[in-house]
Amino acid sequence: MQNTEVATEETVSSDASSGKTTRIHGGNVREAAKRFGLAEKDIIDFSSNVNPLGPSRDARRAVKRLLGRLDRYPDPDASELRTAVARYYGIRSGQVLCGAGSNALIHLIPRVFRPRRVLIPVPTFTEYAAAVEDAGGEAVSFALSEQSGFRIDPVEISLALKGMDMAFLCNPNNPTAGIISRAEMLEIADHAGREGAILVVDEAFMDFDERESVLKEIISLPNVICIRAFTKFFGLPGLRAGYAVAAEDLIDGLRRGQEPWTVSIPAEGAAVASLQDWGHIRRTRELIGREREWIREELRLLPGIEVFPAAANFIFLKVTQGDPCLLVNRLGERGLLVRDCSSFPGLDDRFLRIAVRTHRENKRLIKALRKLLLG
Repeated sequence: MQNTEVATEETVSSDASSGKTTRIHGGNVREAAKRFGLAEKDIIDFSSNVNPLGPSRDARRAVKRLLGRLDRYPDPDASELRTAVARYYGIRSGQVLCGAGSNALIHLIPRVFRPRRVLIPVPTFTEYAAAVEDAGGEAVSFALSEQSGFRIDPVEISLALKGMDMAFLCNPNNPTAGIISRAEMLEIADHAGREGAILVVDEAFMDFDERESVLKEIISLPNVICIRAFTKFFGLPGLRAGYAVAAEDLIDGLRRGQEPWTVSIPAEGAAVASLQDWGHIRRTRELIGREREWIREELRLLPGIEVFPAAANFIFLKVTQGDPCLLVNRLGERGLLVRDCSSFPGLDDRFLRIAVRTHRENKRLIKALRKLLLG
């Protein structure tokens, strides 16, 4: 099958010689422009789930203001950011650990706690398995059913936790956009505690709608770590800033195993400013909530497209008629990049992920799909 992935966040393959997951980070807009003979400015990237509004103006100003401090070392504890995160959620700064994006924390956690067996539902973000394997552990896949919409059933997951040292759950899940309710996640956390397992809840996309977040509840639990990032909602993928929230004993253990100076001065300043820009936060949530429903309704009207429920800033769909690879390529020729999900374990090239962008951009995508699918 021809590889049609031209601008993605991550891909995965298997290294047969080592048995480990190999991360193959996909293309970008520059590569897509070369492939399709387009100018970069004429490409709209629906394959990357980053806030279409970009960073807040306050974050941009903070970066410019801090450029004069590039000759200094960053604060090794990112104290200002930890305090800002704690204030944002009404928790203690001792319950927060900052790092160079959530991906750095995903790798830090198994490296510190050395789990032997880690439960990971599939399909999901591929770095969980890679991080576990890098730390010498075994990533145990738990296949989600297409018939149930790839929903994570709390009872089934809880039963599968037996014999596990750790589990990773992405909520909302990437790439399926499904969500576990707060009550269900706390039920899973309780079962994990009984099994003596650490539960890592990746809430990288929860900022778009906080209602099902367990971040505030888990600080009283001894076995749960919640991860967030400034990549998606706050639009700062190029600066690398993220944080983990957990009970102070867990945070202390992670801090002892973390390398120093993980958050740069500009990244810390931009992240702090982002948390304080409530206007940008409100506008982002309003835009994504409105546009997500609009584009889902439009997709439902198209033949050969099955749309799954969405609780994030992206939509997961299945192409049920025609050649999905050809569809992805033809969209690319029109300067519209979508995510071919065949690199996610448990999926094939019939499954696509589409980011929610501005109304003008979303209309352009729907118009192109109508023409390609309806003729």
